[in-house]
Amino acid sequence: MSDEIDPIAQAFERVRNEARRRNGRVPDLNGKDAFRRSTPRTSASRGASGSAKYKKGRPTGLDGRYKPYVRSAEPLGSILNKEIQSRGWGKDIAAGWVTSHWEELVGPKIAQHARVEMIKDKKLFITCDSTAWATNLRMMQRQILQVIAEKVGPNTISELRIFGPKAPSWRKGPLHVKGRGPRDTYG
Repeated sequence: MSDEIDPIAQAFERVRNEARRRNGRVPDLNGKDAFRRSTPRTSASRGASGSAKYKKGRPTGLDGRYKPYVRSAEPLGSILNKEIQSRGWGKDIAAGWVTSHWEELVGPKIAQHARVEMIKDKKLFITCDSTAWATNLRMMQRQILQVIAEKVGPNTISELRIFGPKAPSWRKGPLHVKGRGPRDTYG
């Protein structure tokens, strides 16, 4: 029986050969460097052979316990600020702030009688309830522009266009038919 090769030794040798073929590293069975074998190898120590394998799952330390999650999340506000600056949305957002905070800028009494219609090319278009309120706002134009510059920055709004109420329209309903044109009213 000593002439026969042990089947367990044969299987073990096949496994070792397969391991050599796959990643080129087989444990040393002579036990000469037992300490080095017990420490895990890093991808840097394996060289440039590219034999390092990615391990799925949560990483563990040398003691086998899970490593704490390292969260390096940036605050949402700073991410939004970077995005706004990179896309050049600063002026548009400032203009939107003026529209949404109109009452805070001019006070509740004025905001009750004047509303922002639109902002176009650094011009703020305002419509008032009456011509008297439009006249008062034209006189206060400089102070309103100063308050806007303090709140949102200079050169966001450079001019105010203030309008009174719209003139009455004699049209009724959504449909319109063109009139008959001028008439001869002389004689």
